[in-house]
Amino acid sequence: MSASPILLRFTTGGQLNNWRGISTSVKNNARFRISPPPSFREIGRIMPTQKGANSEYQPGQFFIHRTFAYRGVIICGFNTRYHEKDTNKNGSVTQDSPTSKTKQYYQVLIHRPDWPFLGFPVDMTSYLVDNGPPTPTGRTEKILTVINGMDCVSQDDVLPYAPLEETTLEHDLFDRIFELKLKNGLVVAGIKPELIDNYRHSNRTWLAPRDVFTQVTDNIEVTVTTFYLGENLVSGQTKHVWRYVVRIVNLYPAERVTLRERTLKIYSLNNMNQVHGNSVYGKQPELNAENPAFQFSSIIDLAHSKGGHMWGKFKLEREDGVVFDATIPTIQLESFDDARQAKNAIENNGS
Repeated sequence: MSASPILLRFTTGGQLNNWRGISTSVKNNARFRISPPPSFREIGRIMPTQKGANSEYQPGQFFIHRTFAYRGVIICGFNTRYHEKDTNKNGSVTQDSPTSKTKQYYQVLIHRPDWPFLGFPVDMTSYLVDNGPPTPTGRTEKILTVINGMDCVSQDDVLPYAPLEETTLEHDLFDRIFELKLKNGLVVAGIKPELIDNYRHSNRTWLAPRDVFTQVTDNIEVTVTTFYLGENLVSGQTKHVWRYVVRIVNLYPAERVTLRERTLKIYSLNNMNQVHGNSVYGKQPELNAENPAFQFSSIIDLAHSKGGHMWGKFKLEREDGVVFDATIPTIQLESFDDARQAKNAIENNGS
């Protein structure tokens, strides 16, 4: 197979757990965290990129995240509704309604040695599990459970590669889900046969992104991905629980900006709540050429399954002290009765 190598940065001690550069050459397409420049080691071969409306990566595909530069492996994929706000040629946002289409998204496992260097918290992925027997009405109070080292990525985020024999992906769930084979000197991963129905055609609604909303303001792209986790019983009342992931990207990272504040407004059937903070997860991240993006996740529980909306803004500061706002796009929080209805809605809204 003819392909370019991926190069791995490792520390002066020769460890493989502190890499942050990916490149097809020492000079190009790499981001480094230390000086002087590190040494490199080949870790695999770049695979053909999947493009087009009907193309997708299969479970077990190893990849490098194009923005966050971590190594990962794909668990399962979903055809997801994607809503993008139109922009003018000068980059400013119009007031027109967002355009909608479908886009492929994937749930992935992240290589454990890369966790300390992610541009986001490692505990973003959560779901509800039963906590005790059901009540006389048949409902039960559930607890929120977290899986560390998972992410949901778009087709555009994936730089596929095949690892060399000595390179594997470290994650507690990897050996439970995948089995490895060696083919032409490269490692290939496949879902274990007994788990294929669980992951290749996953019906876990908490894994499936419901909608993705994105909007650009002054070269700052904000994307919100929503997940419906299901119903929960909270203090005797039924709540509909949502997880959302917000990703903010500096599309012109040569001009550094610092995230100073965030404001979110949540509306559900005549009930309005506002969340304001001077940081995100206790941080005020700088978005620059080395780290152009940051993302975080949070949970919302609503009393009603329909009619929910959330929107807001980030306040950012440029190097010269100029402060400006970047819009967090308005998202809809509409649950479905079951996974089949959700799947039908996605297919009926396809491009």
